This record gives sequence, C-alpha cells and structure tokens, in this order.
Amino acid sequence: MCCVRCSCGHNRRQMMSLAHAVQTLLHVLQVGVSYMLMLVFMTYNVWLCLAVVIGAGLGYFLFAWRRATVIDVNEHCH
Repeated sequence: MCCVRCSCGHNRRQMMSLAHAVQTLLHVLQVGVSYMLMLVFMTYNVWLCLAVVIGAGLGYFLFAWRRATVIDVNEHCH
C-alpha cells in the first residue's frame, strides 16, 4: 500500500498497522470488561458490588503507582 494521505491529513498506512489493530482489540476488550462489571454492579448484590469496588481499588494501588508525567492528548479515561 502506498503512502496515501486522507482528507484529514492522517497517514493511511498508520491506520492499517499491526500496532493500531492490537490497540483497537485492547480497547474493545477494555470496553467489554467495563460493561460486564457494570452489569455485575447493577445486580445490587452487596458482596458483588464490594468485590468490584475493592478490585478496582486494589488494581489501581498495584498497577497505577507510577504514572507518566507526560500528558497524552489521546488518553480519555483519566
């Protein structure tokens, strides 16, 4: 595929890259898990709700202790 530019100026080759496909699949996985957790929470079962909240807090504590100082304009979650 040649290096064709879209009307918006983005490179079409970058859109069809393996890295973009992997990032898309990870995004779909994150959205799917988020919806499943929302459905678990909407059961209004106290123990399941506590498990979701404690799991989110523990996950943040273990994996988000070192945040990047660079602000990414593509990061929409936080």
